[in-house]
Amino acid sequence: MIKNEVKIGYALALLDIAKEEKITKKIYLQINQIIESLEKNEEFVLLLDSNIQQAKKEKLIKNVFKNIHWSLTNVAMILMTKNNFKYFKDILNKLNKYLQDILKIEQGIIYSTEKLTSVKIKKIEEKVSKELDKKITLKNLINKELKGGFKIVVGSIVIEDSVKSELKAMKDSLIFNSKEGGV
Repeated sequence: MIKNEVKIGYALALLDIAKEEKITKKIYLQINQIIESLEKNEEFVLLLDSNIQQAKKEKLIKNVFKNIHWSLTNVAMILMTKNNFKYFKDILNKLNKYLQDILKIEQGIIYSTEKLTSVKIKKIEEKVSKELDKKITLKNLINKELKGGFKIVVGSIVIEDSVKSELKAMKDSLIFNSKEGGV
């Protein structure tokens, strides 16, 4: 098992390279692609930590990471040779946090009843970024309990546009009006 300090060390070394080569934005985009791919393909991680021939695993990484920055590929190779590739995503998540701070990007989650298209997510990111006056990126998670619409969580801020939130607003309005002697 790799200690947290070692994961942080890898992340900071990758961060130094990104800053030195002035490619922090490029690395940020690449690691988010890798993280998303690793989440969708857990068997890939298991394969790289398995006992298959080292040469086959190296070839696999070179093919999969052919358009990825050399520093990320090299860390993947090092982890794979020690059967510790399962920690690659942890390292990338730590690096992601550092890059978000540097690039002044805040990550949020958009909950919806079904998967949103990347075009739809981009449009919502632009609106939320403008509203909050900072660059926001959103990860889409499915929540079947929502009654239509979506719910966005960015830090402590919650933006809800769902049937449930509209019903709650109506209820609150009715309660307020009845207390005021209205309705």
